[in-house]
Amino acid sequence: MQKTDMENLSVPAVDTTKYFNRDLSWLSFNRRVLEESLDPQLPLVEKIKFIAIHASNLDEFYRVRVSHLETLSKMGEFNEEENSSYHDILAAVRKEASHQTSYLRSILATTVIPGLEENNIVLYQDHREVHEEHLEFIYEYFNTQVASYLQPIWLTSDTTPFLEDRQLYLVWQVLQKNKPERLILLNLPTQHLPRFISLPKIGEKHYVIYLDDIVRLGGEKFLENYTVKGCYSVKLNRDAELNLDEYSGTIADQMKIRLAQRAFGAPSRFQYDAGMPKELVTQCVELFQIEREELTPTGRYQQMSDFFSFPIPANSMPSLAKWKPLKHQELASYKHYFKALNEKDFLLHFPYQSYDHVLIFFNQAVLDPYVTEIMATFYRVASDSHIVNALISASKNGKKVRAFVEVKARFDEANNLLWAEKMEKAGIEISYSLPDIKVHAKTALITRVKDGKTKTYGFYGTGNFNERTAGIYSDIGLLTANPVMNEELKDVFLYLYTGKQPAPFNHLLVSQFNIIERFKELIHNEIRIAKSGGEGKIIIKLNNLEDSEMIDALYEASNAGVKIDLIVRSICRLRPGVPGLSENITLTRVIGRYLEHSRVFIFNNEGDPKIFLGSSDWMERNLRSRVEVVFPVYDEACKAEIFSFINLQLAPYRKSSLIDQHLKSIPFEPETLCGDDAQEAFYQLMVKKK
Repeated sequence: MQKTDMENLSVPAVDTTKYFNRDLSWLSFNRRVLEESLDPQLPLVEKIKFIAIHASNLDEFYRVRVSHLETLSKMGEFNEEENSSYHDILAAVRKEASHQTSYLRSILATTVIPGLEENNIVLYQDHREVHEEHLEFIYEYFNTQVASYLQPIWLTSDTTPFLEDRQLYLVWQVLQKNKPERLILLNLPTQHLPRFISLPKIGEKHYVIYLDDIVRLGGEKFLENYTVKGCYSVKLNRDAELNLDEYSGTIADQMKIRLAQRAFGAPSRFQYDAGMPKELVTQCVELFQIEREELTPTGRYQQMSDFFSFPIPANSMPSLAKWKPLKHQELASYKHYFKALNEKDFLLHFPYQSYDHVLIFFNQAVLDPYVTEIMATFYRVASDSHIVNALISASKNGKKVRAFVEVKARFDEANNLLWAEKMEKAGIEISYSLPDIKVHAKTALITRVKDGKTKTYGFYGTGNFNERTAGIYSDIGLLTANPVMNEELKDVFLYLYTGKQPAPFNHLLVSQFNIIERFKELIHNEIRIAKSGGEGKIIIKLNNLEDSEMIDALYEASNAGVKIDLIVRSICRLRPGVPGLSENITLTRVIGRYLEHSRVFIFNNEGDPKIFLGSSDWMERNLRSRVEVVFPVYDEACKAEIFSFINLQLAPYRKSSLIDQHLKSIPFEPETLCGDDAQEAFYQLMVKKK
């Protein structure tokens, strides 16, 4: 991994002798995402994507976490576990986020923009002079495409315009003869127009311009009766949390009301052009009712997440080779999946293997005359969901269909509500969110009755039933006809639909019931083995590790001599490698073209490994405030697949790194490397298996 100036940025530290701070650990992950844009072996197109991902992540972080920290800080709350006030934590978080924002802009200026120009793509920016040949196009575009969407507002002490969340604005300072300076607020209509506009080529060069600069150039003609003294970009983030009264009325009705109010959340970050005069900044603070702590000076342009849609001319530069999703050859060899599942279990690794297998599973259930019932949970539904459409078809064809739809899935609430209403109209029995609990399980159960015999077929996943995210999130799914597992899954569904308390679970680990107890039993079994002279070993792969009770259990295991390998994508409060606390724990992070999303739990169990997969991270919310399903892997061939996957995740690859006890990302030594990319290695393994 390339050494960068980013590694020299200090991660602001609060006193975390036992735990990392949750939000600083997440920022450590987002910093690593940004560092990927500096990989000299990565095509420029991909570097631009990582910049956009980083900016988008940080935007959401301010809308959710920083807003929450602000509330705790204002209440004077103290974090006992970290021995720090939330005021100090918030200050450290803002400092690190500001470092990262500055570094992103530096990467744009020193890596991305020059890289574009090397490929004959010129992005007009800052005060770069626009070619005369382009001015006519720009003015025409402004007059015909932009002007009708502009909503100028005169700013005075008597007006307090409402700044919309994530809306881009320009603040203009204008003068008119013999009159005092005035301010105008002008929206950038990015809801209607692209942020980047391609201009006519000149010779071999392609030209692109920000919508901001088209408005700046056209706006001067728009304001021809005034002298423009200055023009500065601003953007506001607002608190996006929805505070529901979950015991008054239906959750769905409450959600519809709160969604309409989300846009009015309290400010959490006000970004502005650092070139803005101090007196104008003060005026903005007063006019927009911003607190000084929320001020974030940036550059001339805001919202770098818009680089997701940067117009790259076709064939103008190289990109990563596509990894075509593979067929699961053995499963695909069966005409009917139910016959295959009667013989054995099947693991599916997405996106390495095609998500079409899941669609086929549902479609065959729709068409099979012996299928009587389909049940499924939905957390984040694709906007054009083939799976939901299959369920609608099943219902219209007389099958009993039940769906549990989580309408509290942040930023997917409206889409989930829309699909729930469509399903309900089609006759599907819909159950919505439970009060104070989110249902995060990713499961489906199909009941088939033939010749008087009833069989069930289950899908258990680590990721959502979402065809879009299945193409970019690395997840695992299990298809099984295991009757005892599926009977327990049926009990989970009955609990969700009717509230009926299930019998004790012996196979599944289900939050709200047995998940903490069972995980701790599995950890303590490894402690017992280590203390008796055996090899205690645990491997856990998560998105987030935050729950202090589970972290303490791992610390106890480490001190008992259990070897623990953790693979954690983002939040991790556990401090690895601390003598006397966690010296037997290693922490690995894997970054690549796919977002690591699967959760894997392996307990050595004296050489007879117990392996689980599931939807649950080890966060307080997952273990205590959600319904999650973690499921065992019993089939020996499936277990071998999991070990092949995990061994590559733990191996020294250039894109992987270790996290040390100071939250620093430590690349593997060059002489130890197995190759570039653990994800590519696994894909190639799947190709050979094919």
